[in-house]
Amino acid sequence: MKIKTLLLTASLTTLCSTAFAQNYQNQLKNKYLIVSRASCAGLKFNPQATAAAWQNEMECSRGYSNSDAWRITWITPDIFMMTEVIRPNEISPPRNDVYKIMSIQNKTVTVVNYWTDWGNHKPDLQKFRIQ
Repeated sequence: MKIKTLLLTASLTTLCSTAFAQNYQNQLKNKYLIVSRASCAGLKFNPQATAAAWQNEMECSRGYSNSDAWRITWITPDIFMMTEVIRPNEISPPRNDVYKIMSIQNKTVTVVNYWTDWGNHKPDLQKFRIQ
């Protein structure tokens, strides 16, 4: 009986958190998110928010265009994964980044970036401003 109650509670908690999550994909369509404290480094989302281009500070501050392209996969309404599209070489797997959007308020996007690379790093809270 306790196991059934525990499973039911876990299922309802998951259902409720998914039901009340914001659908941020629509809010990020065609947006340019600039890293907090940067002048131009950030993500430029396509009109469907299914792809993005990463712009490095050095390139954009000099007026250069960066071709660092990413495919966006929405896992839940508030979690997305970015997968590198352009292969750096024939043997390396694509890089992946996982983000959970915590909030979008007053042109500020707050996300948690979950480490997906080698090594052991804690999730990182990041802020972007919408341009």
